[in-house]
Amino acid sequence: MKASVVIVAAGSGRRIGQKKQFIALRGTPILKRSVAVFDKHDAIEHIVVVVSPEDVSSCSTMLADTSTPLIVTAGGASRSDSVRCGLDHLAHSKVVMIHDGVRPFVTPELISRLLENIEGYDACIPGLEVSDTLKEIHGDTVLKTVSRENLFQVQTPQAFISELIIRAHETRSEQATDDSFLIEKAGGKVRLVKGDPYNIKITLPEDILLAEAILTCRTE
Repeated sequence: MKASVVIVAAGSGRRIGQKKQFIALRGTPILKRSVAVFDKHDAIEHIVVVVSPEDVSSCSTMLADTSTPLIVTAGGASRSDSVRCGLDHLAHSKVVMIHDGVRPFVTPELISRLLENIEGYDACIPGLEVSDTLKEIHGDTVLKTVSRENLFQVQTPQAFISELIIRAHETRSEQATDDSFLIEKAGGKVRLVKGDPYNIKITLPEDILLAEAILTCRTE
């Protein structure tokens, strides 16, 4: 199944002290590594990269060697706004994927798994079973232990029927850090498939160290 992808990379990097999407891992910016995986995938027809307005020009230059048709566009004030900006360019696509630009270890196998399993659903998302014990707290006091049965932590990319996720963003009344939430809220049918434990999201300084370790394991 063919698809287009919106790669969201308009974050300010407040928690890490710099725009993490442009931090280089072994000489290659994190965002460029993320884009490259989709660029090399046969099912991906169009790529839209959403960055802050001040980064559009430099990002376009950085990604100039991308062979898949590419648009670099300015995002909005929030992640949801930025996703909407990207979707505006892909209304012609039947299926669209949405991916965090700071997940550079997405694999072709995960992309294929999502596209192969969206048939009959409104969305298909990757997830990993929660393995740690969960506690509900108030302040610093534990109220109770929460059952982790049937609980999953969700990743990107996420695949959607384009017209449905576009409509969901057009009619949303709140911000969403997870796009599949909007499909759930609209009564849509979301399928979960096995995610990838190495498909980490780089958010904190220590994630850079983990990313370097993953690169070492993959190249040695």
